[in-house]
This record gives sequence, structure tokens and C-alpha cells, in this order.
Amino acid sequence: MASVVVLACGWLVSLAVPNVLGGVLAGAGSILFLFFMLNRFYLPTTYRLDENGIAVRYPIGTRSIRWQDLQRFPHDASGGYLSTRQRGGMFDSRGISVLFAGRGEEIIPRIKSAMTSIKGSKA
Repeated sequence: MASVVVLACGWLVSLAVPNVLGGVLAGAGSILFLFFMLNRFYLPTTYRLDENGIAVRYPIGTRSIRWQDLQRFPHDASGGYLSTRQRGGMFDSRGISVLFAGRGEEIIPRIKSAMTSIKGSKA
């Protein structure tokens, strides 16, 4: 379904440009832009949990956060968000989104345990 929406957006952009060649190039550019923005949906992402923190390798870039820097972990059965900010909000982009791929029962306790043990050792 997401691919259909991406292609439809590209088609609409190409129709919006009056020049035929410019329309085709603009449509292809918009499809490419949406593909890169949705790269985690289309391409594999790998996660690594260790004693220091969590690291994620996206198809375009990497990001890591130490356990002691994490402040909150809102989640549900399919995924969660590891945030370095006390309060969430629209501009909370410093964290890491984690998708559980059906293994939430295993992953959620590991993350909570790591966050709790680091906070317990700080006190």
C-alpha cells in the first residue's frame, strides 16, 4: 500500500508540472525522495543491544544511545521509542525507534532491565 501511495504522489507531481520532460523528472525525483525518507520501511535495519547501550544501523546512517542517557521508553507490542528527553513532543527526534518484529515479549524486558540497572547504579 505504501508503494502505491509513493507512486501516486510521483504521478501527481509529474502532472502538476506543465513541461513533459520537467514533469517526468519532477515525478521521478519525488518518488526517489519518498523512497529515501521511507528507507526504513523498504530496506533492512539492524539493532544491537549491549551493556553500553543500543545502536541501530539504518540503510542510510547509524545512531547509538548509551543506557544512562535514556529517559523514557514509550512502547506497545509492535515497537517503541527510546528517548533521551524527559518529556515527549513533536520535536523529540534525538531518540531511536525500535521495531520488535513480533519479539516484543523478549525485547521490552531487556530494554527496561538495562535502563533500570543503569539508573539504579547512578543512585
